[in-house]
Amino acid sequence: MTRVRTVAANGVLALATAAFVFPIYWLVSSALKPASQLWAGPPIFWPTQWIGHALATIAHDGLWVNFLHSAIASLGSTVIVLVLGTMAAYSLTRYPWRFGQGIASWVVSMKIMPPISVVLPLYLLLSGLRLYDTLPGLVLVYVLFNLPLAIWLLVGFFSQIPRALDESAWIDGATPWQTLLRIVGPLAAPSIAGVGAVSVMLAWNDFIFAVSLTSNHAATLPVVTVGFLGDFIWQWSSFYTAG
Repeated sequence: MTRVRTVAANGVLALATAAFVFPIYWLVSSALKPASQLWAGPPIFWPTQWIGHALATIAHDGLWVNFLHSAIASLGSTVIVLVLGTMAAYSLTRYPWRFGQGIASWVVSMKIMPPISVVLPLYLLLSGLRLYDTLPGLVLVYVLFNLPLAIWLLVGFFSQIPRALDESAWIDGATPWQTLLRIVGPLAAPSIAGVGAVSVMLAWNDFIFAVSLTSNHAATLPVVTVGFLGDFIWQWSSFYTAG
């Protein structure tokens, strides 16, 4: 009876895995197919031209430029978010401020605010600073909206590290900066890396800010991807490749 249950459980897990993996496989295989094979009947599960078609599409549509924009905006903003978020979280958890709890609540409230409500003010601000349709402007916006979440998460992580470690380091003559960089920082490194992954994902997948605050010179990959599906022309091959 135990063997039957094991086989049944493994079968269910295999079916669940296939259900989750197949859409990803179909997206990748569709990106490698020419347009003539996308809607062929019966479906072609194994593309015949592979990488050559995808590379030709990327070169023809200039997708590598938009990929570079997305990489610079997401990675650049994440580095700034992690530096500022780590310092802010360490300060909030190690130095009892009079309004520390209020600051933490304010940070969380900023993340709850819907992004669409500030698109127009940000557009006017970036236009006035001559940062509209520039990567520095996009990085600034991503920092403003990902930093509150990073601080909120890191405060919870730093709170789990005993303050006695800091006090021991201070007794030995370490400065707060040395304590953060050599003791607390390494202990919180996995948590910081996780927050960095979340920040990269949010910036990479952003569409609202990218489509509203860029035009041609700093358009990211999600903006260009949506552009392949118009009202009258649907470039499915390029859409799948970009996706």
